[in-house]
Amino acid sequence: MRILVIDDELAVRATISMALRFKGFEAVAVESLAAGLRELNSSNFDLAIVDMFFHGVMTGITAIRALRECAPIISIIAISGVTALECDMHPELNDVKFLAKPFRPNELTHAIDEVVRTRPSFASERGPSEESRDQLFVAAVESSDDAIITKSLDGIITGWNHAAQILFGFAPLEAIGQSIDIIVPEELRPEVRAILAKIRNGDKVSHHDTVRLTKDGRRIGVSLSVSAVKSRSGAIIGAAKVARDNTAKLREHKALLESEQLAQAIIESSLDAFVQFDQTGTILRWSPNAEAMLGWSRDEAVGRTLRDLIIPEQRRAASLQGLTTFLQDFEKGLPGWRYEAQSLRRDGTEILTEFSLTALRRDQDYIINGFLRDITESRAAQAQLTQAQKMDSVGQLTGGIAHDFNNMLTIITGTIEILATGVADRPELAGIAQLISDAADRGSELTSRLLAFSRRQPLQPRAVDVNELVAEVARLLHPTLGEDIDISVTSTVEACAALVDPSQLSAAIVNLAINGRDAMPQGGKLEIQTSCIEFDPGDVKSDDDVPPGSYVLIAVSDTGNGIPAALLNRVFEPFFTTKEAGAGTGLGLSMVYGFVKQSGGQIRIYSEEGSGTTFKIFLPKANRAADRTSERMHESFEGGTETILVVEDNVAVRTSVISQLQLLGYDTLVAANAAEALAIVDGGAAFELLFTDVIMPGPMNGTQLALEVAGRRPKVKVLFTSGYPQNALSHQGRIDPGVLLLSKPYRRADLARMLRLALESKTGLGAVG
Repeated sequence: MRILVIDDELAVRATISMALRFKGFEAVAVESLAAGLRELNSSNFDLAIVDMFFHGVMTGITAIRALRECAPIISIIAISGVTALECDMHPELNDVKFLAKPFRPNELTHAIDEVVRTRPSFASERGPSEESRDQLFVAAVESSDDAIITKSLDGIITGWNHAAQILFGFAPLEAIGQSIDIIVPEELRPEVRAILAKIRNGDKVSHHDTVRLTKDGRRIGVSLSVSAVKSRSGAIIGAAKVARDNTAKLREHKALLESEQLAQAIIESSLDAFVQFDQTGTILRWSPNAEAMLGWSRDEAVGRTLRDLIIPEQRRAASLQGLTTFLQDFEKGLPGWRYEAQSLRRDGTEILTEFSLTALRRDQDYIINGFLRDITESRAAQAQLTQAQKMDSVGQLTGGIAHDFNNMLTIITGTIEILATGVADRPELAGIAQLISDAADRGSELTSRLLAFSRRQPLQPRAVDVNELVAEVARLLHPTLGEDIDISVTSTVEACAALVDPSQLSAAIVNLAINGRDAMPQGGKLEIQTSCIEFDPGDVKSDDDVPPGSYVLIAVSDTGNGIPAALLNRVFEPFFTTKEAGAGTGLGLSMVYGFVKQSGGQIRIYSEEGSGTTFKIFLPKANRAADRTSERMHESFEGGTETILVVEDNVAVRTSVISQLQLLGYDTLVAANAAEALAIVDGGAAFELLFTDVIMPGPMNGTQLALEVAGRRPKVKVLFTSGYPQNALSHQGRIDPGVLLLSKPYRRADLARMLRLALESKTGLGAVG
């Protein structure tokens, strides 16, 4: 018989071992429970003699439980220096033989004989087949890929297979006999105690995932299955657990969780609205930005269909068909959709929305993820940019032809006046001359309007009394608009001087008035109002910023038919008109728009169908009193006897100008370019005024020529002329102060007036440049 002796006192172990060997037993003595369990795991024993106290503490009960779990049918003799009543408190130990210290060798032998009589030895009890089964079971446990650990109900490790060593790092000799706490994080130890309590009470422990410690202190994720270990009699004597490393699974789960959290954070922080819905359009998710953009809260939106919530009624049927087509495209492997459509806000307003849709499969259903972006303002800005680009293109085209076209018109207007004088006594020819003259005027007006529209019209701004100018324009409008139109003027009491080109402002008001007349075919009221205001740029919707400051307001209102809302953003386009063919060029309002913008102002339009239209022009207020120069612009001028140096590269224009100057009584010197003009100057010829074209071929234009002449003849006056001066005389389209420009085409009266203004001016050429 093989007997295992477990006692922490060396003398006791030695005495018992000697007595047993004397009686013919094979005895193995160890000093601790852990050592005893290791012996049981490595070889078979028929009997174990266990001290109930280790180091003064009663741990024998724990030891006996651990021994029974490790070797369920082993016979046990418990020895102790106290009464056997200690064991009576534990019914599951009723089959344990108790022997009180001190005892004699024959008493120990008698106790062993009694145990052998009442229970056959471990070795004799097992048959050959059962031993084979046990060996097979041990082999299966050792070869398992899962860690298999057995422990007593007090948490002492009694079994530790090879997979447990691989998973946790402890060898069997290091683990067996130790508390299960060696692999349990401190914060999870109460959980382990609770599991052992459930096992002791016969309760089931569900499969669960948790965290355990390795020998080197690493925390690993494990999947645990814990079950009770029972003796042959059915008593619960311990617990067995199967542990599988699921660190990778936990890592994947954590990564998935983090990915979901990241995706959620992206959705929550996205500047776009996020909406998730199924194949029926029922909303599943609704981001905060969706709430902000569309007005519906998450609780209000989730569970409702996208069609009923944000799709305008007239588009709902098409939206349903579109969703079906989108899912069909998804099944074909086509990418998601991106499109623009109107969306309905909770308050009933519609916004232009860009939809970006992608789909996912979920079993037999679909999940559609949609990002929605409000592009109402960006599309409006894009439309404004497109309009500005169109205007610029027209301006470039106009500027490209204006110089040559106006040169031709100058020849026509100049010579037709001479011709008209010659045929004045022949009515049929005089009528033809007048037709030619009128056609030239219309061509000149067309070019002027195109240049004004594209902000390339050369302006000569000055401080203008707007009240006075409006009153004069209104007086002239009465015969133009007809008796059916009641014209009223309401002017501010204070003087309002605007920094503006008076002739262009007059033309702009006339254009607005004629536009109003055409909107009132049955007659109506046209009102022109002026006032001085402090202007805040935040109140104006425009493609340009308007600096704060003082402005002069001119409002032109009619009681006509009004303009449809869909057309309001097109009224300033060149050649756009709602009039019948032949009833208008479509350039009047575009000219007004270009002039106002070029003057540093802003124009607003207010209109409702059936309620009339109001145009409001905001112009920079002048910081000085109105100039009186404008009065001289309307005076009649005669010719003179001074000598004028004419510089013009176009032969026909040059010939026409010389003829007109001679008819006005002036002497002329002629040059085809700047080089010829300087040769005349250097030759000593006397002249009082330089009349030069601005744009000329060669290295020197008219402005540069004037500066050269000023250096040689400081007292000589200058008058510029051009069909399109580009930027040679202006900055941002405004003629430099003190510079006089006669725009082509012009008539003899215009030429006479500007010549006298130039000759009688006090600035000479010093203002040039």
